[in-house]
Parts: sequence; structure tokens; C-alpha cells
Amino acid sequence: LVEEVKELCDGLELENEDVYMATTFRDFIQLLVRKLRGEDDENECVINYVEKTVNKLTLQMPYQLFIGGEFVDAEGAKTYNTINPTDGSVICQVSLAQVSDVDKAVAAAKEAFENGLWGKINARDRGRLLYRLADLMEQHQEELATIEALDAGAVYTLALKTHVGMSIQTFRYFAGWCDKIQGATIPINQARPNRNLTLTKKEPVGVCGIVIPWNYPLMMLSWKTAACLAAGNTVVIKPAQVSAHSLDQAMSHEGNGGLT
Repeated sequence: LVEEVKELCDGLELENEDVYMATTFRDFIQLLVRKLRGEDDENECVINYVEKTVNKLTLQMPYQLFIGGEFVDAEGAKTYNTINPTDGSVICQVSLAQVSDVDKAVAAAKEAFENGLWGKINARDRGRLLYRLADLMEQHQEELATIEALDAGAVYTLALKTHVGMSIQTFRYFAGWCDKIQGATIPINQARPNRNLTLTKKEPVGVCGIVIPWNYPLMMLSWKTAACLAAGNTVVIKPAQVSAHSLDQAMSHEGNGGLT
């Protein structure tokens, strides 16, 4: 019945919970009206870029912090120079997070986990979003590999096939796991009559803190983040100061792709 209702509301993005958790028909109709009016639509993610022409590509690299689905300046507009390791030149100035910014990021991740869409969607839709992110990364793989070479000093061909290629494969692998994380029933007493039942239920732990080293930054992010997101957690990511650009670029694709 839920699927039939969603099909009849063709064109509207409805979660299963929107249908079967509506307390009255009136509440459900009001929800549909708000969605039709666009009142529940999320605001467009505004991204400020630094532009550079490298490898016959025009790169647009975010340089701000990504907190709560938005790119924002650090407290006090603090910044630092990020360096191209091949020649020591300054690529651009990147926002330097302060303690208060970390607190805001943790609070935003906690809110997204407990009350946001990421904590409410079903596992199948969570996997669909991770697949979508992998597709976006594949569409921009040359751009991501170029940034990896510029920012982390990687060889471009290695970055394209390994750093970016394996990152895409990692997100697709864990996207397939989203709806296959299951518990189990466990026999605890063989004596008769046996009226006892014990079971395990796997649940997300909440907010995960992820620290990324300077080498293979995008691949390290994928190995850690994809697993956490697939299990239903939210994440706070601390990139290495010397190689933050490829992670910022990945976050810009996540922001556009709908992940929290």
C-alpha cells in the first residue's frame, strides 16, 4: 500500500515514513501540498570556489569548511596557505577550523543522525544515494585526479586509476551493503520446552570522527567514510592540512548529491 501511494504521488520525493507515519489523512495531504509548493525543498548549496587551469582543465576547488550541508568560513575567518608540493607554490588559502567549528560540525552531524533525513531514510535509499555519489565522482574523475596531483603530489595517471578509481569502487561496494546489514537469532537453550529467544540487531553508533592522513587522501576518505555512511552513521572528517583540496571537492559533490 505504501508503494502504491508513492506511485500515485508521481513526481514527489516521498519516504516510506512520510506515508505510514502520517497520523491522519489531513496531515498527509498537508505534507503533499507543502511538497508541491516547494516549501520542504532544501536550499541550494552555495559553494565558493578557487579557479585554476591545470592539465587542460579549469578546476573549481572549494576552500571553506563544510558543516551542516553548507560551506562556511572558519571562526574569525581564519585561513592558512595550502602548498603545491611539486614546486612549493601557494595553491590558495583554505579555512582553518577552530575548536568552535569542530563543535558546530559535531552538533550538526548529531542533529542529522537523530533528527535529519539521513537518520530516517531506509537502507535501500541510503544505498541509492551512495551509488549516486559514486556516479558523480566518476563523472568528475579527471578533475579529482588532477586536484590529487596538484594538492598531494600524486602522479596523475596513478591518481586517476588508483586514488580516484578505487575510491569510486569503494563507495559502490559499500552502497551494495546498505540493505544487507542484518541481525541474527541465536539459540540459547537446547532444553525442552524452549520458549526463549535471543537475537541481535545491528544499529548505527551515531557520529563517527574520521582523521585522514596526507597520503592517498581521497582513498583514505572513501575507505573510512563509505563504511560509516552505509551503516547509517553520520561523519565528521578532519583532513590533513597539507592535502585538503581533494576532500573538499568530494564534499562538494556530496552536497550536490543530497548526502548529509
